[in-house]
Amino acid sequence: MLTDFTVFFINFISSNLLIIQIISFLISTILLGLIIYFAVQTEFISDPVEHFFDTLGAINMSKRRTLKAWKQIQKRLRSNKMNDLKLAVLEADKVLDEILRMAGFPGKDLDERLELITPAQIENIEEIREAHKFKNRIATEPDFSISQNEAQINVDIYKKVFQDLNLIE
Repeated sequence: MLTDFTVFFINFISSNLLIIQIISFLISTILLGLIIYFAVQTEFISDPVEHFFDTLGAINMSKRRTLKAWKQIQKRLRSNKMNDLKLAVLEADKVLDEILRMAGFPGKDLDERLELITPAQIENIEEIREAHKFKNRIATEPDFSISQNEAQINVDIYKKVFQDLNLIE
């Protein structure tokens, strides 16, 4: 007991099925492209993918992440704002911690890793330990003030390690 409308609808769909499939495919492709575009723009996909490749030991991906972080650190150093100078030191320390952790140095945090590292492994380890103590003061003392020169000196210590590891030029 099909109504006239139902019969018409079934006949219309069956006679135009190829056109409907093509239109559906095009709309789906456009929507999928938009989803991928916005996922990449919001870094919803790129950060986890980058972390995955870093975990597998893809050196070029690590180098790219370090360069990106290094540019941000340099930008903060050029600022005359004390908070930016503090953030530059904090970020340099964080990058070093991530690099050492991914390189397989043992320890639950950077303090433990730095205690276990010898000068044979990292040439300027004593300077790094001092820079890390300086970073800890920044992190724990809210009223701690630093000058542009102090920030530059400490970031340069981290820079030497990054250069020695061929992560930056």
